[in-house]
Amino acid sequence: MTPKVDAVVVSYNVRDLLVECLASLVVAQAAGEIARIVVIDNGSSDGSADAARRAGPNIQVVEAENHGYGAGANAGIARSDAEYVLVLNPDTVIPAGSIATLTAWLDAHPSHAVVGPRLRRPDGSIQSSRRRFPRPWTPIFESSVIEEWWPRNPVATSYHLSDRSDDVVQDVDWIVGAAMLVRRAALEQAGGFDESFRMYAEEVEWCWRFQRHGWRVGFVPTTEIVHHEGASAAQDLPRRLAEFNASRVQLTGRLYGRRWESVVRVAILLDYVIRLSRESAKWLLGNRRQLRMERMRFYAAALRRGVRRG
Repeated sequence: MTPKVDAVVVSYNVRDLLVECLASLVVAQAAGEIARIVVIDNGSSDGSADAARRAGPNIQVVEAENHGYGAGANAGIARSDAEYVLVLNPDTVIPAGSIATLTAWLDAHPSHAVVGPRLRRPDGSIQSSRRRFPRPWTPIFESSVIEEWWPRNPVATSYHLSDRSDDVVQDVDWIVGAAMLVRRAALEQAGGFDESFRMYAEEVEWCWRFQRHGWRVGFVPTTEIVHHEGASAAQDLPRRLAEFNASRVQLTGRLYGRRWESVVRVAILLDYVIRLSRESAKWLLGNRRQLRMERMRFYAAALRRGVRRG
């Protein structure tokens, strides 16, 4: 008999959070909400793989080289034959009954490829987890100095769906990849993650590709999952910045062509210049000089690196 749901967790150097995630999945497994638990350890050096093996008797752990989140997720999906696959970040905690609720929702909505829950941070605050697809100019106005100066600008607020309540079930363009329940039939038609997106934007491109094949994406806020946002990426901020911006440039090129890709690349470099100039001015004025020097070095390194992967 084909299993209904398998869980795939892709992890990198977040051992304690991974163990907490797996503990919640073991409970779900015992309750029959999921069949297999597959952990892809992307070359961790903190003992994550051994800790995962000790987390439960029915957890399959695969130690792999780190070729990015999408590659790890695809490796885990390849080890599943379930009707649905729950793709998770290792810094999530899954409350009892959550997977069953999402599964029932996909059962009742056969036109949807993927559904995601509402995400909450450990302090109980809501993490925005649904978006519109970015427009070509979105990276100029979102996660940029312009957004710092003009946080309620219409480009950023539209992108974050600020005009729409997050308290109701709804179709969205894409959901944050911390927790995605995916239909195998859609996977077989549209394919898995694009592995050229190593750390960011892979779920955006995936949802875009699902919709190009006629599928829909759902957001179900009645189900909530705890997410320790950005735990793996926070370990190396320069690399995180490089990967984030390289993925934004790549996604812009994928969706809108080379011309807009070039525009966004230049805009991000100008953003670095502005940030470096601002920190330099504060250093000259004697404002928290040690902090300013650290940030100056950070942005200078970003400029030397350019908009390419770290």
